[in-house]
Amino acid sequence: MIWRGEPYVTLMASLPAIRFLSEKAPPIGRSRLMERLKDLAPDDAELLRRLLETVSWRFIDPAQEDAAFLDRAEALLADLTRPALAAALSERLTLRTVVAALRRRHAGEDAPGKGERWGFGPVVARLRAGWALPDFGLGAAHPWIAPARETLEAGDAKGLERLLLEVAWAQQARHAEAHEFDFEAVVFYVLRWSMADRWAQYDADAARARFEELLDAALAAAPATMPEAA
Repeated sequence: MIWRGEPYVTLMASLPAIRFLSEKAPPIGRSRLMERLKDLAPDDAELLRRLLETVSWRFIDPAQEDAAFLDRAEALLADLTRPALAAALSERLTLRTVVAALRRRHAGEDAPGKGERWGFGPVVARLRAGWALPDFGLGAAHPWIAPARETLEAGDAKGLERLLLEVAWAQQARHAEAHEFDFEAVVFYVLRWSMADRWAQYDADAARARFEELLDAALAAAPATMPEAA
C-alpha cells in the first residue's frame, strides 16, 4: 500500500539500519540494495543516479576539470525541487570545496585566481580571502577544518578519511531527521550506505596494503637460500 506523501514505506522498512564505522561492512550488500531500489519510480531512480554521480567519490573522474564537475553539479541543483536534497547537496559540495582548498594549500599552491572556477558557492571567496589563515577564517562555521588540516599535515590519510566521512555523515543525518518513508529518506539512506561502504573498502584496502608490506619485509629478511626439506 502506498501512503500519500510517503510512497516508499515498504522499501524503507525492508532496509536494515546502518551504524557508521561500527561494522566491517554495511548490513546489506550492494547487489541486494540495488535489487530493493528497483521499486523506485523511474524519475526518482534517475534523480538518485544523478545525485550519487555528483557526491560519491567513486564516480568522480580525477581527470575531469573542476569547471566540468561544477557545471554538472549546478545543473543538478537547478533541477532539484526538494529543499532537503538541495540543502544536503549544497552542503556536501561546500565540504568538497574546503577539502580541495586544504589539499591545494598543503601542496604549496597559492590561492586560486579570482576568475578560476574550482569550487562551489559563497565559500570560494572566503577561502581565497583567508588563504593564509590556518582555518581560512572559517573555523567557527566549520570546526572540522582544524583537525582536518592537522591530519593532512601529519600524513594521516586514514584519519583524514574517517574525519571527512564523519562530517558528511553528520550532515546527512541532520537533513534526514524529517524524512522516514519518502524519496528523501531513500536518498539519505543510500548516501549513508555509500559512506559506510567506502569506509569498509578503505579499511580493507589499508589492511591488505599493510599485510603486503609485512610480507615484503619478511621476505627481505629471509635467508638467500632455503635449506631443503628433510
